[in-house]
Order: sequence, then C-alpha cells, then structure tokens
Amino acid sequence: MRVITGLIALALVSLLYTPPAYAQSLLSQKEIAAAKEMVERERNFVVIANLDLTDEEGKKFWPLYEEYRIKIREVRVRRLELIEAYAERFNADTVDEKFADDAIIEFLDIQSDTVKVRKKYWKKFRRIIPASKAARFYQLENKMDSEMDYVMAGGTPLIETK
Repeated sequence: MRVITGLIALALVSLLYTPPAYAQSLLSQKEIAAAKEMVERERNFVVIANLDLTDEEGKKFWPLYEEYRIKIREVRVRRLELIEAYAERFNADTVDEKFADDAIIEFLDIQSDTVKVRKKYWKKFRRIIPASKAARFYQLENKMDSEMDYVMAGGTPLIETK
C-alpha cells in the first residue's frame, strides 16, 4: 500500500500543487481534472484492496464514501488555496505579520473543519459497517492524507522571521 499511496501523493503534488499560472501553461484544465480523477480512482483502489467489504456493506458504504470524499475535498481545497496564497506571497517577499497570523488561523480552522467532517461521518460509517472496518477505513484515509501532507510540507518553505 505504501507504494500506491506514495504514487498518489506524488501525482497530487506534481499535478495539483503547482502555482496556478505555471500549471495552466503546462496543463489544461481538462488534464488537471483528469489527474484529479486518476488520484481519486487510486484512492478508491486502496480502500477496495484493504477494506474487505461484503456485498451488502459495499452497497451502503460506497455512496456514503462518495458523499464523505466530497466534504473532505471541500476542506482540502481551502488548504490548497492557502498554500497557493502563501506561495505567491513568499515568492513576492510580501509575507508580513498580518498574513502570517491570518494564515495560521485559517490553517487551524481547516484542521478543525476536517475533524468535524470526520467525526460526523464516523457516526454514519459506523451505522453501516462494523467498528473494526470503519476504523481501518479511517486509518487508510489518515495514511493517504498524511503522505500527501508530508510531501506538501516538504515543498513549502518556512516563513522568514523578521
């Protein structure tokens, strides 16, 4: 699984975490959409390969999973936008105290909102699959997200202190 999730992280970082102007010059919006779709398919593959759902569980799980992924993506888009705003400011050397403060507050809000979504959907997943399978699913999600976060963090320069 590590190889698959590593490939997902690499694909996301290389295709989706490029500054917007540069990404548009290299990739069309259609190509970016196709890359996002590929990453989601790979993510689904990891879940399928590691969750071992029965047919009955799968019928209930997959529609809820899609709903969950939409909510999580909404929060992750905010994180991407924050990273892009920071990159623009960092490259222009305009990261000031106000931006640093606002960015961290937004980052913490994003983390909080992610936890809220996960808590809300934990209850829903628990109604349709056993706790052990729901916990394993959350472990898989956490591992994939952590690997992507690690790669993104490695490519994000530290704020210069004044």
